[in-house]
Amino acid sequence: MKQQISNDCMGYQNYGGNKSHENRKAVKIKYIGNESKTLVNGEYYTFRQLGEAAGVSAEAIKSRVMKEMYNYPKGTRVATDSCVRPKQDKPFSAGRGGSKKHKKMQLNMPRCETPSEAMMAKWLSRRL
Repeated sequence: MKQQISNDCMGYQNYGGNKSHENRKAVKIKYIGNESKTLVNGEYYTFRQLGEAAGVSAEAIKSRVMKEMYNYPKGTRVATDSCVRPKQDKPFSAGRGGSKKHKKMQLNMPRCETPSEAMMAKWLSRRL
């Protein structure tokens, strides 16, 4: 039996492949935790479902899960409460936005905790 050849919008030939990837087998990750209101402990979810529950992208959840898999056997995928957390707020980051109050706090934030650290920072910042 000969496959039908179709041309897609870019002019390339497509041999009946799956463009939408909807019927592709999704990877399931076991959720272990109890802090999420929408996820059930011990159930399996896709990266997209975990991302929607946490309010972040699926790629963010994927990288968080992969970073935490060093303690587990090879091939195991487990999402814990530390993986499924919302995006971290950074009010003191040096980026665009933020209020004048936060920017002022960022400039005046003490970096050194003890007087000896303050003196060391003072001398280390001098030119040679």
